[in-house]
Amino acid sequence: MGNLIKCFLLLFITMTSVLACGNQLAKETTNDDQYNSHNASWLAGSWGVTQRIDGGYKLDKTVNTSDWVSGAKEIVKNLPSASHVITSFTHPAHAYLFTLRDNNNLDVAAIHPDMVPSIENEHIIFDVIKEYRRAGKKVILYLNAAGPSMITDTDPDNERAIKKAWEGYYNSQWNGNEGAAWRDLVLGYAQRFNGLVDGYWLDNVNKLPGKVSDFVAMLRSVDSTLAITVNKTKTYFKNESDDFIYVNSDSIDDKDERDYKIIKYAATNKFEDFTSGHITPLGRGAPPNSWAYEEYTIPDMVSAPWDNYKGKNSVLKHAWFPIRARWSVAKTELIFEIEQAYRFTRKITDAGAAMTWSTTQKNGYMSIDEMEIMLEIENRINKNQSYEAYERPNGASLLENN
Repeated sequence: MGNLIKCFLLLFITMTSVLACGNQLAKETTNDDQYNSHNASWLAGSWGVTQRIDGGYKLDKTVNTSDWVSGAKEIVKNLPSASHVITSFTHPAHAYLFTLRDNNNLDVAAIHPDMVPSIENEHIIFDVIKEYRRAGKKVILYLNAAGPSMITDTDPDNERAIKKAWEGYYNSQWNGNEGAAWRDLVLGYAQRFNGLVDGYWLDNVNKLPGKVSDFVAMLRSVDSTLAITVNKTKTYFKNESDDFIYVNSDSIDDKDERDYKIIKYAATNKFEDFTSGHITPLGRGAPPNSWAYEEYTIPDMVSAPWDNYKGKNSVLKHAWFPIRARWSVAKTELIFEIEQAYRFTRKITDAGAAMTWSTTQKNGYMSIDEMEIMLEIENRINKNQSYEAYERPNGASLLENN
């Protein structure tokens, strides 16, 4: 009898374990199905780089000294494991300078010729994208969504003339509806990029003319599978008292005495598929390689690579790290070194989140010192090499009330 009872107990335990495993497998399968069908599923576990292309009159000025197509070929050759690239719909931080000239809906050059490059130069962005697509890399376009109205009195004379011409255009042709006019213009370019790009990084959305919902819907009307992020709202880590956590010092050699909050990547709106990944703004004293990212931001991405907005749309956590002291200025100080850059890359992508290096360009090519770091990341990924464990820098600290 005793042996019979033991047999029944063993059978019960075995069946319970099988059912538990089955339920867990079903749960995992359900989550995988959810994310595999998501617009940003291809970005999960991916690392990438940035190749900015000039736009508008600036492209015509630099075309004789820059070779962006060869720069793209170099990235393809050197970095096969980098599976996505962010490049340009608009010139960096300029919502009124476009990489294309011809528009399906209107003659943008007729508004102001400086908004677009010459017809001879608009092929450059297409040629760059084709290099990446031939190599199997996904392409995300940076699009400053603010429109020409972002131009200020401190901008160059010709750019202030663009703003005036734009105001005249939407007032006369769109009865003053700037939002509708802006969407019509962007749509005409988005249609030309259709089938060539996989997503959009929308910048400066707080200054967008019109509604965010209408703008995103316009892009999705071209391709419903686009992966889109909206750089509109940032979230930061808080303590148990719901107060923001501030970094007091970065090291014993900290030369910037300003305290800063620690960026947290989270779903903040119902329009996006992945987080913009913008770090704590550099202008607030936060270095792009802050030790606080290693103790807060990255561990949060690792523990939960996907988030959701109010229980609705799933959002992949994605980080976009400037590698220098400024986002897109090659002549500024290189901040990251190889070991930390590799550790950032591996921790984030191993967890199934995503990251992009905000690499800079010189004459169309990635800056040489940055490429050296990217090559080392590539080589070490291929060899599956481990990275050095993180250690807090000497003198690094939070504010005492944290």
